[in-house]
Amino acid sequence: MTYQHVAYPTGGELPTLLAHKDSEPEIIGKGTWLDSVAHRIIERERKLGRLGEVIRVESGLGASGVPHLGNYGDVARAHGVKMALESLGVKAELILFSDDKDGLRKVPAGLPKTLAKYIGHPVSNIPDPFSCHPSYGSHMTSLLRDALDQTGIEYTHVSAVEAYAQGLFNRQIHTILSNSERVGRIIKEVLGQEKYTEVLPYFAICKQCGRIYTTRALEYDASRHVVKYSC
Repeated sequence: MTYQHVAYPTGGELPTLLAHKDSEPEIIGKGTWLDSVAHRIIERERKLGRLGEVIRVESGLGASGVPHLGNYGDVARAHGVKMALESLGVKAELILFSDDKDGLRKVPAGLPKTLAKYIGHPVSNIPDPFSCHPSYGSHMTSLLRDALDQTGIEYTHVSAVEAYAQGLFNRQIHTILSNSERVGRIIKEVLGQEKYTEVLPYFAICKQCGRIYTTRALEYDASRHVVKYSC
């Protein structure tokens, strides 16, 4: 069957990084990959005329499973880039973006098997099996945030659910869907995936079954901001 889904509501030498121990700086490297990345970011922002603004470094937070060391590593690397930017005298901010609109692909080991009936549903729409958070997704997000808070890493948390509800991506969604054929070709050229040459790069949540990964976005009505999809 086909349905309609509202797409959205109406130069120079690299610096040395320092590690502080007992308030005394200790040199830990000169020209690390973190410095190199920060240097390239600054050069890009300078060319775009945006260097006076705050540079935001983002780390994604998967909310579909129990956090592990790899999740922390993603945040730590992004934090390192932020530190390198600040060492160059640039204002920087670390954004921790929770992917809490992602669907549950499988039941993680150690969690109740009753979650199997929610496979494919956005994790923000799944009840918390431990009944201590508003949803499964918010429970998993809190686990990593609690760990990060103990490390002293400063960040600004952004929830995908809240970001979409506030319309933060409306303009980008419209641009991507209005240029879906071009986007599909680019994805094919860069990633070798042909899927998005046939369907829109958009995941609708089925109004019938509540799942997100079983839908195929077929057509975008730009005047109404509506996506036609099948499930």
